[in-house]
Amino acid sequence: MKKESNLIINNPKKLEGSINIPGDKSITHRAIMLGGLSDGTINITNSLLSEDCMRTLIAFRELGVDIQINGEKIVIVGKGIQGLTQPKSQIDAGNSGTMARLLSGILSTQSFDSTISGDESLVTRPMKRIIEPLESFGALIKSNYGKLPMSFEPPTSMKPIVYHSKIPSAQVKSSLILAALNIKGESIISEDIITRDHTERLLSYLEYPFVNDKGVITLQGYKNLVAKDIEIPSDISSAAFFIVAALIKEGSDITLNNIGVNPLRTGIIDVLLEMGGNIKLVNCRTVCNEPVADIRVKHSKLNPVNISGKIISRLIDELPILFIACATCNGLSLIEDVGELRYKESDRIEAMEHGLRELGINIVSTENSLSITGGEFIGGIIDSYGDHRIVMSFLIAGLVSLKPITVLNTSNIDTSFPGFADILIDQKIDLYSI
Repeated sequence: MKKESNLIINNPKKLEGSINIPGDKSITHRAIMLGGLSDGTINITNSLLSEDCMRTLIAFRELGVDIQINGEKIVIVGKGIQGLTQPKSQIDAGNSGTMARLLSGILSTQSFDSTISGDESLVTRPMKRIIEPLESFGALIKSNYGKLPMSFEPPTSMKPIVYHSKIPSAQVKSSLILAALNIKGESIISEDIITRDHTERLLSYLEYPFVNDKGVITLQGYKNLVAKDIEIPSDISSAAFFIVAALIKEGSDITLNNIGVNPLRTGIIDVLLEMGGNIKLVNCRTVCNEPVADIRVKHSKLNPVNISGKIISRLIDELPILFIACATCNGLSLIEDVGELRYKESDRIEAMEHGLRELGINIVSTENSLSITGGEFIGGIIDSYGDHRIVMSFLIAGLVSLKPITVLNTSNIDTSFPGFADILIDQKIDLYSI
């Protein structure tokens, strides 16, 4: 389906059969970056060629890396950890916070000047969380009051990184790891709550020597990344929309193929199982150091849930669609420790609160929590706030709405899930552009 600004979902039907989900966004970003820093040629298959990931690909071309796209395969001729060259212009991260923060770690150690910026949404998002630790180890960074654009000057000296992060953010951790690759000496990076470890798994797969002792990462800079082909698993964050869709839509029975089930990303499955969801992982295997499985989901009566604490970092991207699931339950759900949602592509607490109220759901928020009393969706017009996950969450809500749901400003779906609308259409669900 071509890009459209507004979409309306109506006359929903059950979901059935086998569904293929695009490659994992987080891993694709990292595979392109580490591929560019490797020594040799890497073929990346099942990559996600979304707008966000294309920004990373274009950035590495601007940094002197030869990258070709052949269908859904990306071919990268790596330049080595110290082989990048000065870009001719400012690097544009678009809407991608992952790209901006991870690439900042790489740019902070280079022997050339560079600048990175983004779109009107990204330039409002906080970057101090990476600026401050990088500066404390010698990086020379100028920013717009802790936000993009950020400019990097060649550091006069950088000492090894020794940093303990109190923010549960894989982006902060990965930014520091990527910086440490180009810093002489031993760096040690740790965190209060262990976050997704795709960077570490890829480093290990590409044979970069380091030690990971219960989340304490110790590595020496100036080692080599061995060029090896990478197969990207399909994205559990994208699969989550269809997992919830099948659970809430009566009669549904689907299988999602080749989904990455990294235990630091499967919080959404754990919570939905706790709510009574009929979800089974089958054909479990390991692909390029990442656990992968097919996921079978059947319609289920879901119960309210209370969650907080460490589980939140394991489902932070899936919370909007989890809120939709909670809104279909009979009873009160309480989700706490989710203040980080206010600093995503939109303020996702505010966006979901406004949208669910429009659909007739009783919802109360604080700075750091949401309580949702389940009920029936009455239909309505939803402002997506330009956020791809808000769009997709409310389109899924349309599967069980009494009246049609119209979602405004939907073209941003391509940020993470090109083909989302096409899957709905393939499932014989009526989806119209207006």
